[in-house]
Amino acid sequence: MNDLDLSIIVAQIINISIIFLLFKKFIADHLNEKLSERKALLKKLEEADSYYVKKLEEADKEKQEILKKAKKDANSFLNQSEDIANKKAEDIIKKANKDVMYIIEWWKREVEKERLTMLEKLKESAINLSLELNKKLFDQTCSTNSFIEKQVEKVK
Repeated sequence: MNDLDLSIIVAQIINISIIFLLFKKFIADHLNEKLSERKALLKKLEEADSYYVKKLEEADKEKQEILKKAKKDANSFLNQSEDIANKKAEDIIKKANKDVMYIIEWWKREVEKERLTMLEKLKESAINLSLELNKKLFDQTCSTNSFIEKQVEKVK
């Protein structure tokens, strides 16, 4: 231990202490401050990331709810449209049936009028034919129009 000089050791300790103090004052404090800022920024980023994921999940849930509601509303509108279309179709069919029944009744009346007209003409033709036959076969009293009409009424 003779070789070791105590003054050199003390000088080395003082030199190392000065270098350490200078390092601490100019570099370490600044470096620790930057590391703290970096940790705080990383913590904020992690919080922002978790907040972003949470908001993204909420938005996805809201999107699904909106889609469900939109599908429900679309189905409701579709059902209402079908009901309205069916109701209008029924109204159109009812009106068409009513029109058809009116036309049928009108034609029935027209056919009945025509039938009555034809019967009247047939009756007249039969009477005229009977008159002509009676004139040729019988005397004048049996060949009058009133006599033939009375005979036709008796047959009815």
